[in-house]
Amino acid sequence: MVSPETYKAIQKWIGQQQEYEATHSEPAPLTDAQRKLLEKLEITLPPETPPPSEPGLDDTNWIGILLEYRAARQRVHRGIPGGNFLESPGPTIGGEQKWHCRVRIDEHPVLFPGPDGGLFPDGSQPYFARKKDAKKYAAKCAVQWLRAQGYMPRGDNNSGEPAQVQEQEAASQQQPVTGKRKHSPSSPQHSEPPTFKPEPNAGQPFPGSPVPKGMASPFNSDEVSARYEVLRLCSRLGFSGFPKYRITENSEQRGFYSGYADLDLLSSKLPAGVGRVENVLGQKPAEERIAEELLVHLRELAAECDEADRQFLARSLLIKKEDSPVPS
Repeated sequence: MVSPETYKAIQKWIGQQQEYEATHSEPAPLTDAQRKLLEKLEITLPPETPPPSEPGLDDTNWIGILLEYRAARQRVHRGIPGGNFLESPGPTIGGEQKWHCRVRIDEHPVLFPGPDGGLFPDGSQPYFARKKDAKKYAAKCAVQWLRAQGYMPRGDNNSGEPAQVQEQEAASQQQPVTGKRKHSPSSPQHSEPPTFKPEPNAGQPFPGSPVPKGMASPFNSDEVSARYEVLRLCSRLGFSGFPKYRITENSEQRGFYSGYADLDLLSSKLPAGVGRVENVLGQKPAEERIAEELLVHLRELAAECDEADRQFLARSLLIKKEDSPVPS
């Protein structure tokens, strides 16, 4: 408890400082200790206008839903990495540092929260006392937009599967047709390329559930590690078992590691020098940093391969259609 005499002494000192500045038209002298204490005091003072309350969050695992949706789609457009969370410091209120977080998804060029959802009424970015809550809110805004646009089913907080995938599954469960189906010449069996369902995500946690320890990022236990995603992408590209991480400890700084990823022949398809780090604290964090560098390029490469396969199939179906004999 602060005594009345302390307040009086501070008020007297403030009066002396103001009187000095009014008389000499220059800042009053301050010691380093006084300056530091005044700066700390200013930070801890309550704002004149009460700050807006943090947006409400329920128990839904919005981050898990968004990550599951991203993994199911298996495609990221060039230059717009899917599901990237961007954290940044917010204002300091009452001596407490607040945090912003926004997320970028490949279906929309604008970050969330943003103009399409999640901002404060005055148009400013929401902030949170905990980074984890800021990230969860960003994921919630993105999921709500994806649902509103029809990318994800509405109203089910335990499903991150794309709506298109669910429609395909529903169609596959319709009553089977007995016997052979006849196709008229005007309605060929394959009039256009089929839409492919993303490959099953073996080992991926159920939507909304915690990320298993072996798959979790060393930087955030709510996020699937970049190492896991890189391993899966390499397997899809025909390089199962890669990358192999070549990590060495710094001889002068114990606990700090440098290294690179051995990608075998796959490295020739990536930019030179990608996937190298230096002096990262901890071996697993070093490997995760390497994987994060690789991830964007491997996603682009996988998307290019998927597109090439789709075009090849489309051409094959077109040739087959042209070669089909016309009924007399």
